[in-house]
Amino acid sequence: MPIYNFRLIPYLYDAFKPSLVAHMIIFDDTPFIEDLDKEYFNINYEHYWLSIGKLFQSFFFVCLFFALLVLANLLVFIIHKMNCSNQTLNNWASKKMTQFKFNAYIRFYMLVYFDTTFFSVMKIMDPNNDTVARKAALLLSYILFVLNIVLPVFLIAHINRRFDILAMKEAKQSFNTLLLKIDKASRWRIMNPAYFFGRRLLTAMLLTLPIDNTFIFLQYVFILMTSHAYILYMVAVKPFQSPGINSYVLASETFYSALIIAIFIFSDATPEMSIKFGAGVALIVSLVLLVVSNFVMNIFQIWQGPARLKKTIKESTLKRAEKEALERAEEEERKLKKKKEEEEFTKIPDETMNMSSIDASNTTNQNNTMSELAGPRKKGGKGKKKGTEDNVNEAGMGGVHDSDFQPTKKRRRQKGAGDGKTKNKDDDLAEGTITGTAPNKSKKRR
Repeated sequence: MPIYNFRLIPYLYDAFKPSLVAHMIIFDDTPFIEDLDKEYFNINYEHYWLSIGKLFQSFFFVCLFFALLVLANLLVFIIHKMNCSNQTLNNWASKKMTQFKFNAYIRFYMLVYFDTTFFSVMKIMDPNNDTVARKAALLLSYILFVLNIVLPVFLIAHINRRFDILAMKEAKQSFNTLLLKIDKASRWRIMNPAYFFGRRLLTAMLLTLPIDNTFIFLQYVFILMTSHAYILYMVAVKPFQSPGINSYVLASETFYSALIIAIFIFSDATPEMSIKFGAGVALIVSLVLLVVSNFVMNIFQIWQGPARLKKTIKESTLKRAEKEALERAEEEERKLKKKKEEEEFTKIPDETMNMSSIDASNTTNQNNTMSELAGPRKKGGKGKKKGTEDNVNEAGMGGVHDSDFQPTKKRRRQKGAGDGKTKNKDDDLAEGTITGTAPNKSKKRR
């Protein structure tokens, strides 16, 4: 099947023709329906000799393998229920029944997901629905397309709902094929199947665009961007359990991204032959590296064996958990330190404001106290000065003495008493002077 709606050099298609077996397109001429080999969904598929008959071959074999899977499940179910005397056979049947419920069906669905989505969308966009068979195919295409949207959403939601118990083997054994070799310690890692389904769904929909469509460029842009996005996801999240698997998947995606770029340059979008030659070399190298990386990884896993693989995965998971726990502890310590610094930074201005308000209130209270203490003295002094001026004025006007007025305050009364004492003394001296006799000793003492 074509990767993009770009027209390649025709004889190059023969080099890719064996890979069509992966989509179960086996015969050049479709048996029993030779007429469909002359029909194409659009003109671009005619350039690749992919007729409706060849695409029907792929869909037919998908249905055939699904029927064989159901028959195998039925056979294992019968052996499991027979309860044979051979305990080894019973254990084998019991283990396989666990795989058939529902890992075998989920894995088969993941393998044929792109083909079934592409066929359904192609048939929905096909305007030719004259015969009964074509109308039945259209109805089946609608059912498959809706199923291919709803079922992946259900599977991803089921995984997220059981995220807290994924560490238990019994909790994930019915859908473990979705999380094969994936580390279950983070929600970001278990979202890898969501990317798998979403990428293939949108790619199948974009490949149905005819070559004269305005948005035909979205095919190349979307596939290239999704490939780069997955590379970034692999680098940042590392969803698989061991570093070897992460490196293998990252290398495969990198070779695939280089293959995409080389195919675009090798197509009719680039007219220069020298550039096409370089792009052809890059295309062949990318394909060889992609095949070799898969071959080497398979040989390496066979050489390690199941026991060593499990041990390696367990050690890698433990080291990763310890590293992540240490990183989380450092992050928590960093957050606490930052929070403490923010609290101290916000606490200093508050204390300064409180001290300023306390100083201001103390100053105000002190001023009020001083004014209260100074107020009566100032008022008494003014009253005294005013009374003295009045007495002087009155003495100048009418010759009135101070002794004619009663003192209003104790201090003035005491002062008046002192004036009276002085006056009596003056009177005694005057009398003594007048009479010629000296004053008494008692009076002098007094």
